[in-house]
Amino acid sequence: MAADPPSASYITELQTEMYDRYRRDDVQIDGSRAQREMRIPAMMGADEKYTLVNVDPRDPDVSEEAFQQTAMLTLERPKLHLDGGESDTAQTAASQREHWTEETLWTCGARTPGRDTMTFITDAALNDGGAWAKILFLPDAWDKRYAYPVPNPGESDEAWQHYDKATEDVKKSCGPPFAWEFVDARTIYPDTVGGRICEMLEITDRPVRTTFRRYRLGLDDDGNIVPELMGQPQASNAWGANNRPILPTSVTMAEHWDETWASWCVTGTNYKNEPTGAIVKQFKHGYGFLPYDFAPGLWMNHWANRKVGWGVSQTKLWLVQYRQYLRAMHAQYVARDLLSPLVTYGDSSAAPVIGDDGKPRDRDPGPLPGEVINLGPGRQLQRINYPDATTLEKHMQLIDNAIKELESPRVTTLSGMEGAGFAISQVLSYQRVRVGPIVNNIQELLKRQTEKLWDLAQNKVQEKIWVGYTGQTTKTGSGYIGLGPDDFARPVQIRWDVKQELPTDDLIKGRYAHERLQAGTWGSDEAIDYLGDNPDEIRRSKARDRIRQSPEYQKWLDQQVFQFAGRGDILGTAAQAQAMAANGQLPGQPQLGPGGMATPAPGVFEGGGPGAGGVPDLAALATAPNGAGALPPPGAQVMQGAAQNIGAPGAGGA
Repeated sequence: MAADPPSASYITELQTEMYDRYRRDDVQIDGSRAQREMRIPAMMGADEKYTLVNVDPRDPDVSEEAFQQTAMLTLERPKLHLDGGESDTAQTAASQREHWTEETLWTCGARTPGRDTMTFITDAALNDGGAWAKILFLPDAWDKRYAYPVPNPGESDEAWQHYDKATEDVKKSCGPPFAWEFVDARTIYPDTVGGRICEMLEITDRPVRTTFRRYRLGLDDDGNIVPELMGQPQASNAWGANNRPILPTSVTMAEHWDETWASWCVTGTNYKNEPTGAIVKQFKHGYGFLPYDFAPGLWMNHWANRKVGWGVSQTKLWLVQYRQYLRAMHAQYVARDLLSPLVTYGDSSAAPVIGDDGKPRDRDPGPLPGEVINLGPGRQLQRINYPDATTLEKHMQLIDNAIKELESPRVTTLSGMEGAGFAISQVLSYQRVRVGPIVNNIQELLKRQTEKLWDLAQNKVQEKIWVGYTGQTTKTGSGYIGLGPDDFARPVQIRWDVKQELPTDDLIKGRYAHERLQAGTWGSDEAIDYLGDNPDEIRRSKARDRIRQSPEYQKWLDQQVFQFAGRGDILGTAAQAQAMAANGQLPGQPQLGPGGMATPAPGVFEGGGPGAGGVPDLAALATAPNGAGALPPPGAQVMQGAAQNIGAPGAGGA
C-alpha cells in the first residue's frame, strides 16, 4: 500500500529539523562564499582607535583560485564512453546512445538562459565542497506534441502516416522532455537512512504577494497560511486593522520528494511566530527513485550526515582572511609614517589663549602641506620617529609563504628554459592530482544521473525522443538523433571522462598509443578508445576516405563540381572526346558513317562540321542556335546519294 502523502505540518516540522541538523554546513557555505565574493572587510572586528585611514585591501586569492580551477575543468565538455559489446552492431548502438545522452544532458541543462548545469556542478564541487543535481521528466515540454490532433480510427493509412511524421517533427522542434537542474547546496536538505537518501527538501525564498496571488493563498485570523477563500484581507502597512502584523516580505517554498510523492508547500510563520504552511502542488511521481545525486568535494573518511565537504580553498581560508587583516594594519603603519604628528620643542613664556568659556583654547590643527610656520625664538617642530614595521613585515611574509604552500602552483616565469619544460609539466600535473578526487566524484554523479535519464526515457516517456546533433553519425542525416524505449534495454557499461587536458596531453597520448600499436600490444579499437574516440565511427570514417579515392567517386565529384559551376557543356565535350578516342579518332576529325563517309555535325546537312564547309541544315538551324540539340538528317542515305552524284553526267562542276 502506498504511503500517505506528506501534509503541510509534516513538511514545516521537517524544515525546522533540517535547519538544525545542517546548521554547521550552512555556516561553512556562507563563510566560504563571503570570502570568495570578497564581502568580508579586511579590518572586520578591529578597534576603531587603531584606524588612521579608511583602506580595505581585501584579498582576492580565494576568488582567483575558484575561477582558475573551474575554468580548467569546464573548457571542454565531459565525454561519455559506453561499452556495449564486441560486435560492430553493438558498438554502433553504443555510439548512438553516447551522442544522444551527451546532447540531451547539455540541452536540458541549459533550458534556463544564463544557467549551465554542468558548469555549476563543477563550480560547486570545487568551491562549495559539494554539488547536487536532479533529472526530471517534463511532460509540459511536449504540449504541442500531445495537442496534435489524432486521426479517427476509420481514417486511411495515409492520414496515420502523416500523423506519425508530424508528431515526430513536433518532438524534434520541442526537444527532449527533461530538465537537468543544478541544486544549490545551501538550499538542499537530504534525509538519509542507511547511507541512502529517503527524503529530500529544497528551500527557496519567494516574495509574499506574488506567491500568494499565484497559488490563491491568504492568512486567517492567527496569521496561518490558508486557501484564499478562508483568508482575511491584508493591510498595506506593517499592521492590520486589528493591530495584527502581516507576514514579512518573503516566504519560503519547500519542495519535498520521497520515494512516492512530490510536494510543494508554501511555508512561513504566523503572528505567534509559529511555523505555518499550505500544500500548493502534490502528485505521485512514479519514478521509482529520487531524482537527486551528490558529488562531494574534498572529503574526510569520518564525516557523516553532511551535505557538503570542503572546497579546494577551505584549508587556506582563515590564513587569507588573516593576511588581508595584516595588509590593512600595514597600511595604517604607512599612514602613521606619512602623517606623523609634530611636536613643539622649546620654552615659551606666552600665556595660553583663553576661550569664551574661560578655559585654554585648543590649538589649531597641525600645519597643512606647503604651509610656512613662523615659530618664536627657541622653539622648533619635529616629527615623532616610530620604529620600522620590520616585525610586522616579517610576519606578513610568513603568512604569504604558508598560503603559497596551500594553493595550486602557478607558472610565473619561463626563464631558464633548460629545465622549464619539466617544471611546467610537474606544476600542471600537481594541479590535476589535487582536484583528482573531486573529478572522480563529478564523474560518478554524471553516471548516476545518466542511469536515471535512461530510466525515465524508457519507462516514463515510452516513445522515441529526438535531440539535435551536428555530428556525422546520425542515421537519418537530418541533424537529429532519435532513440526509443527499446534502445535503452541493452545493458552497457558507463564511464564518464571529465576533461583535465594539459597542452601536451594529446601529443603524449598519441605517441603512447602508436608505440603500442607498433609493438603489437594493442589493437586499433583499444588505441582509438584510449584517444577518446569511438572505434566504429573511426572505421566508417576511414572507409569514407578510401571510397573518396576511388575513380568512381572522383568521376561523380567532378560531375557535381561542373554542375554547380554551370558548365555542363564541358562534361559533354569530355564525354564526346572519350567516345571518339575509344573509336580510334582524334578530336576535330569528322565522324565516319557507313561507307567511310563523314557524319554531318548538328546544323550541317552535308559535308564537314560548321566552318569546315558543307551544306547547312536549315531545318536544324531553325530549331536551335547552330542546330544544337537537333537530330542530324538521315546522313547515311543522303551522303551516299550525294557521293554517287558527284562527277556524274549532268552534275554541276567546273
